[in-house]
Amino acid sequence: MKTPQRAEPTEPVPASDDTLPTTEHPTSSNTSITKPSASRSILSHIKTEITLQHADVPIIACCLVSGLCDSSAYNAWSCFVSMQTGNTIFLSLGASGQPISKPYGWVKSLISISCFLLGCFFFSNTRRILPKARGTLAASFFLQSVCIIVAAALVQGDVVPAPKGVVVASGIDINFLELVPLAFLAFQSGGQIVTSRLLGFNEVPTTVLTSVYCDLASDPEILAQDNVKRNRRIAAILSILIGGIAGGWISRSFAGLATNFWIAAAIKMVIAISWSMWKPKSVMHL
Repeated sequence: MKTPQRAEPTEPVPASDDTLPTTEHPTSSNTSITKPSASRSILSHIKTEITLQHADVPIIACCLVSGLCDSSAYNAWSCFVSMQTGNTIFLSLGASGQPISKPYGWVKSLISISCFLLGCFFFSNTRRILPKARGTLAASFFLQSVCIIVAAALVQGDVVPAPKGVVVASGIDINFLELVPLAFLAFQSGGQIVTSRLLGFNEVPTTVLTSVYCDLASDPEILAQDNVKRNRRIAAILSILIGGIAGGWISRSFAGLATNFWIAAAIKMVIAISWSMWKPKSVMHL
């Protein structure tokens, strides 16, 4: 019986200089995998549809913005930027050259109505690109906030004259620079009412209260204990009222007109950030 022979250890063969290294660097491979993964994660996050639970809160906050902006714009420039019913009446009065003290007031109303319609058209097209997605809503309100910031900066920088204290109508002169902030403010107002429609909160139009008063008074369940739409309507009325009162007092204080717009812009920016982090819509598995 032969005994197995032990294999003698062989010396390692030194690699030549032209031999390619066989060791891979994990850093490069991990980086190439991580970057697409992070991009997909961010894209998935912004494309996620939000849940409508408590989504009425930002919409009601828009009513506060309307109160601030409309009270400020009317007090300063005798024109609305959200409530276009009043602007339509002012425009119609211009056909007869009234009011006599403001012969060109109809121009402001016409610009406001036109820019409001343009804003509605522009923001309504978000329905073609995931209208209830986090990214779409955040981008919409970010743009609305930027519009108010532009208006606030124009007033703050004295590019557009801002009245101080109580406004007294006198003279027939008009500064057409006033049309610039009016245009930006009316344009962004169209965005918030479109959003309330896209999210299904038709009972909170955010820019007008006539239909809200009607729906509230004619609600057969107005005294019911659990009536969400009634609660939203009341919240919308109070928000516009509070915003208008605050706007009036701030305008006549040392803070001035621009402060109202800065506050409104901050509210819109906070809403934009909140949309980007909003809770996703729950998926039902059958």
